[in-house]
Amino acid sequence: MLFRETALCLLFSFLLFPFAVPAQVTLEQGNIESLTDDCLTYCHPGVRKRSQSRGVVIRYENQLGFDWDGNGNIAGGRQRVNRLEQFTFKFKVPLLNKPQLKALLGYEWDTEKYFFDHTFKTEERTLFHLLDERRLKANKLSAYVTRSWNDKFYSSARLRMSLNGDYQGLINFGDIYRTYSGAAAFGKKVSADEEWAVGLTISSNKARTIALPFFVWNKTFNDRWGVQTALPGQAFLRHNVGTELNNSFLFGATFDSRYYAINTDQRPQYLELGPYFLRNNGIRLQLQYEHNITPWVWAFAQAGYYAPVTTRFNRASNIDLELETQAGSRPFFRFGLFLAPPKELIR
Repeated sequence: MLFRETALCLLFSFLLFPFAVPAQVTLEQGNIESLTDDCLTYCHPGVRKRSQSRGVVIRYENQLGFDWDGNGNIAGGRQRVNRLEQFTFKFKVPLLNKPQLKALLGYEWDTEKYFFDHTFKTEERTLFHLLDERRLKANKLSAYVTRSWNDKFYSSARLRMSLNGDYQGLINFGDIYRTYSGAAAFGKKVSADEEWAVGLTISSNKARTIALPFFVWNKTFNDRWGVQTALPGQAFLRHNVGTELNNSFLFGATFDSRYYAINTDQRPQYLELGPYFLRNNGIRLQLQYEHNITPWVWAFAQAGYYAPVTTRFNRASNIDLELETQAGSRPFFRFGLFLAPPKELIR
């Protein structure tokens, strides 16, 4: 079923994806993404030799085993997670691709699943039992608009609705799962090798409302070296390799944040627990390699270490009560494919 849904989405995106529009900033409570993955578009996208922007992406991730301790706030004590698997599919459909005005629609389907050691230390039904091999989903529907005022200055905006939780089926629009967010940025392209932007993002869901300022700075020092940053979301050192210097290594860190509604209403054995919100924040130290296969097709791989900052639950009946838990650090790896138009096709 998962393969069939993914294949249909990929076929649909191929039919509607003649030109992808690169982007430069996505910051959202519940998902602060790497700017090289999903960003707002510049007057003329990016800097010379930058990491390739992405239009259609298929990605798999595996985080290796770690301990997860309820710290007395969650029943069950310390449990062992054998692995955490994540799968992502996303694409962008361009509506306008003019030199002064660009607009696109985006869709992302992101899932993750915890695989616990089945020798639970208690037979009592706990949130750990509930999460074991339960698919957590995030459906994201986005709209992007960018206006270039001249050859130096631009402004960008993004609106998004995310549906995050453990619901059945492909998508569920219930208000417990909904997060609304928006972002706006103003930037300057200093030269072909340097650009910066400042902006603000705000998001709201049942758990909380949050606003974050951000600052983007991309700089190419020469044909082989550059930096790509979007603070507080990420900072990367870039090294270009290959005959045409199109392939690249990225080394740095990203801030990773995920949010899910855990709804027990339709599972009688867990009704006494009630609905919860799960929020994970952590830092990824990683090395990424991107390789150009054909003008439109790229492969990429990442390896690194994930260090949790906070892993907490909130009861839906008492949002302000923070139930802190402690999840262990662990190595991870990612790999996938993405489609992107050659840079010379983007006006």
